[in-house]
Amino acid sequence: MNVSSRHNSSIYWLLVFMLLFAPLFRAGNLPLPLMVLEMAALIVLLLLFLHPEKLDSLKTGYLAWVATLFLLPVAGLIALPMDVLQSLPGRGFLESVYQAAGLSLEQWRSLSLVPHNSEAALWALLPPIAVFMAAYSLPRNQVMRLIYLMLGMAVFQAVLSLMQYGGGMGAALYIPNEYGMHAAAGTYLNKDHLAGFLEMVFPVALALLAANVGQQVGGGVASAPWRQRLSFLGTLKGHQTTVFALVGIVVLLALVFTRSRSGIALAMIGLFLVMIAFSRRLGGSNVYGTYGTLLVVIMVMTLEIGLTPILDRFSEDAMEDMRWQIYASTLKGIMDNFPVGSGAGTYPEIYPHYQPEGLDAFVNHAHNDYLEWVFDGGIVALVLILTGLFIYARGWLSVWMKGRWRTFRYAQVGAGIGLLLLILHSLVDFNLHKPANAIWFAFLLGVFLHENREEQEISEKMRKRVKTKRMNTPVVPVPAMRKPRNRVTMKDW
Repeated sequence: MNVSSRHNSSIYWLLVFMLLFAPLFRAGNLPLPLMVLEMAALIVLLLLFLHPEKLDSLKTGYLAWVATLFLLPVAGLIALPMDVLQSLPGRGFLESVYQAAGLSLEQWRSLSLVPHNSEAALWALLPPIAVFMAAYSLPRNQVMRLIYLMLGMAVFQAVLSLMQYGGGMGAALYIPNEYGMHAAAGTYLNKDHLAGFLEMVFPVALALLAANVGQQVGGGVASAPWRQRLSFLGTLKGHQTTVFALVGIVVLLALVFTRSRSGIALAMIGLFLVMIAFSRRLGGSNVYGTYGTLLVVIMVMTLEIGLTPILDRFSEDAMEDMRWQIYASTLKGIMDNFPVGSGAGTYPEIYPHYQPEGLDAFVNHAHNDYLEWVFDGGIVALVLILTGLFIYARGWLSVWMKGRWRTFRYAQVGAGIGLLLLILHSLVDFNLHKPANAIWFAFLLGVFLHENREEQEISEKMRKRVKTKRMNTPVVPVPAMRKPRNRVTMKDW
């Protein structure tokens, strides 16, 4: 094994550890598990920067976006004179606070209103940044193994949550969560955050299902008999197809039993988007033809109709009435601190100053990741959000292509749909403030933006093979044609 292979292997196994470890202990939202993830992320980043050739594939725009994201909490730790700080928006009260605390006003103070929170936010950013950069730089075959690992973790969380729901609070597998026995939460503390993880995985499982179904049929010949088309269930590809189908069913069941209104609604959106993306590409080139496409559309629409009453009767949202009050008061805090922001990670400490008196609840997050980020980071956070959405939208131009798709292309499209679902979920929750979901989101972003020329490489190999075959084919000499004899005609006489 050469140095490059050993280097890739080290990064790969560190990612395996991080992706498996992150959800197991309250989604990484405890001090010790988070510290372990941060230390692993430091090692991954060190390996990447010790071998800068691994970062050559990372586009300059992506690298600049990641660097700005990292430097945002760093900027909050910069010390400034007190008179400069007081002139900034939202900091006019600092003098009275420091006087009451008996602190010297002559000393320089950090830009962040709660510097230790900003430092914690800086460390918490390391795992998702490391996972994104590593997933982007690893070879396709190793990334595909990590995708299968993600499906395995989703099945584990789904089965565990279903068993917890069925066993109740007295069961051996029960892990206390915010909703008791009335929702499936797996190893997560909050059912909505488990739903956030499962909704990211759900389109990927369906994408791999669409990539595998019927691939053995005469190389994708649409005119093959239906018996031949169904015979793949007894092949290795057929077994893989069955596994992906079961993964999708189990994940969808667990999403329903989380009783998360947003999770169930987004699963329905995901089903619809998957139908649009893959119904014409079953097995790579729609081996089942028009009737197969029509059948997929009917099945998906039937499932959507079946999920609608579940969304109305089975799901619940305890925060539904409070969110608008939180949003309105958070917007007031944003305006007071704009364009500087209160500092990365300071929302739980600063928001109580803006919380309405009638809102009788402990609010540690805005239940909208974007509002909370702008509250903390000001205009820089707003620019990062808009730039990130632009990078995501532009990524579809590279991922979506004409012609026959290979398996990794399907996985990328599924990852893109999964990312979209969590982007939408973050409008009404704080999934990306949970380390495990932030790490898995970063992994899927690395998969989605991964440079993929697999189809072009295969086409080039086929052309070279044909060219080589032609060059090596011996030339058989064609016998010369004998000159026809001249016929003697009456004219010649």
